[in-house]
Amino acid sequence: MNNPYSMPQAELTEPIGDETYMPEFFALDGRIGRLRYWAYSVGWGLLFVAVMALIGFVSAMAGHPDIAGSTALSVISTVASFVLIISLARRRLNDLGKSGWLACLMLIPLVSFIVALWLLFGPGDDEANEYGPAPGPNSTGVKILGWVAPIIVVGIIAAVAIPAYSAYVAKARSAQLGQ
Repeated sequence: MNNPYSMPQAELTEPIGDETYMPEFFALDGRIGRLRYWAYSVGWGLLFVAVMALIGFVSAMAGHPDIAGSTALSVISTVASFVLIISLARRRLNDLGKSGWLACLMLIPLVSFIVALWLLFGPGDDEANEYGPAPGPNSTGVKILGWVAPIIVVGIIAAVAIPAYSAYVAKARSAQLGQ
């Protein structure tokens, strides 16, 4: 017998699938994992430094640098960088199951550091969430680019620390011999 007042028998939750998708670099929606976020950020940072160096080099080689032209190119590349960084943060937040609007927290000076750490080290959802399916496995290029930044940071620290430590040891030896 059909009761018109009975509860509907429809499934109210979406079934969670195991499907994945391959994220694209310039996509504005979807999800990206930790390593891909790190690699895309490093890749864009290296490209941004190269573009700014090229602008400075061309401006210096002109003999009389075109201040307005180089400034306009610098502003355009900086705005493009800002848009891409917010887009990457939005996609990473979607992977964490959070709204992309939280990327606006990156505009607050001290809060942005905490948000950046959360984006770099927070584990994303393993399965599909309300923002889409889980991102696919990382390619070899993404893995290599993800390791470039830590290697560069360790290299810079070593380049500064080793000579400073050597100078400290030399001063300590000379002070010991002087006593």
